[in-house]
Amino acid sequence: MNTLELDADGTLVVVDMQEFFVKDCENKALVENVIAEVKLAMSKGWAIVLLECDPMRIGGTLNEILAVVARYPRFVRQTKVKPDGSKEVMAACRMNDYCDYNFRVVGVWVDACVEQTAVSLVERIAYCVVNVVKQACSTNWDEKGAWEAFRKRSRLLVVAA
Repeated sequence: MNTLELDADGTLVVVDMQEFFVKDCENKALVENVIAEVKLAMSKGWAIVLLECDPMRIGGTLNEILAVVARYPRFVRQTKVKPDGSKEVMAACRMNDYCDYNFRVVGVWVDACVEQTAVSLVERIAYCVVNVVKQACSTNWDEKGAWEAFRKRSRLLVVAA
């Protein structure tokens, strides 16, 4: 499998969609687009991993997103301690029997946590495909430059929604 297969099982990774990170992002449709990705994942029966950086200090995932997944049985909130949340995603997949070969990644920041998590997933899991949804990602500085600098890897694709 070289590209995301929406009809196959999969796991949506939502990176740092916390007010602290989202508030200054350039993509004004970010929250709306992330919610659309969450709803798409739910409609396909996919697992959803909400990665959060230090939620006890800066707050957790936005309430708008939590409200959508509140009664969904295949989601988990996972705290990460570094920008790269790939280990936490892998642990969530193992503990909950979530798909670990077909990922869709959304969130913030393109130039840090999103990129590091996506790149590390393909480097750590030799058989997985990771698709980063451009419209459902953002950063708080030069977004165009961040996408241009986004590291390329085999089995890692930046896709339109």
